[in-house]
Amino acid sequence: MSGGNEFEYPSYVTFIKSVYGTSVKSWQALDSKFKNPSEWWNMMLKYGQLTLTDFILVVFLAALWTFLRSFLTKTVFKPIVRMSDLKCREALKAPESAWKLLFYLTAWSYSAYLLFFTEYNFFHDPASCFYDWNVNNKVPKQIYIAYVTQFSFYIHSIYATLYVDVWRKDSIVMLVHHIVTSLLIGFSYTFKYTNVGMLVLFLHDCTDIVLEMTKLTVYYKTKGGRWKTIGDFLSTVGFICFGMTWFLFRLYWFPLKALYSAGHLSYVLNPETLIFYHLFNGLLWTLLIMNIYWFSVSLPPALFIHS
Repeated sequence: MSGGNEFEYPSYVTFIKSVYGTSVKSWQALDSKFKNPSEWWNMMLKYGQLTLTDFILVVFLAALWTFLRSFLTKTVFKPIVRMSDLKCREALKAPESAWKLLFYLTAWSYSAYLLFFTEYNFFHDPASCFYDWNVNNKVPKQIYIAYVTQFSFYIHSIYATLYVDVWRKDSIVMLVHHIVTSLLIGFSYTFKYTNVGMLVLFLHDCTDIVLEMTKLTVYYKTKGGRWKTIGDFLSTVGFICFGMTWFLFRLYWFPLKALYSAGHLSYVLNPETLIFYHLFNGLLWTLLIMNIYWFSVSLPPALFIHS
């Protein structure tokens, strides 16, 4: 099935009712044997299309990100921090934010290119994520590049959170986020939910760009003098932009575009062919819950000083 109708945003109430109703309907229509977790492994073996080459490439790139981060930290980020004469604690955290800013800016720019300057119309027409969907569809090369890049980066991020990053109060939640995101990316690639996956990645990376930029302005305002005045202004602007983008991208567009598409439109368009519908949507809802949690704890401006 295909089409090009303009997307009509559901209200939050309509979104919840539609996704809940579709989830219940699809569960009731599901063959009883597919509700048994013991059968899931057989289905993964039958339908999964993650090759050894994919696995090796992801592991290689994860190691590459770790090496590249170490190299850039030593040769670029730390020298800039030393020249900036930041305080000890800020000097430890600034290279981490600089690395994340560099990656998220690059990854989001590529996602934006795919969604706005190619034939992939997933942002403006979320239903198109599931036009002619089939578990045997081949992932287009442009999307494959984004997927192996992001998948490997989040594998690297799990390691980095444990052994490289400065430990924070929310580091456990961040670790859970990286694990869930890795599962989502790997799962959506293996079972061909990559179209809506690209939409999810686009909607999440943008806020990380604003967050890391704002953190850097906070670190620099600790220098005092005119840097404090400039840093105060930029961090205030950054905080406002962060709150706006977080709400727009992760709490408005993410549920009403990506979750609505994956949880409702996917089944409407493909009632007989979807597999692992409930597991995939469960991971997406876990991501939404974490988005709500972080939004609630990130509102106080003092958090930026802490983090």
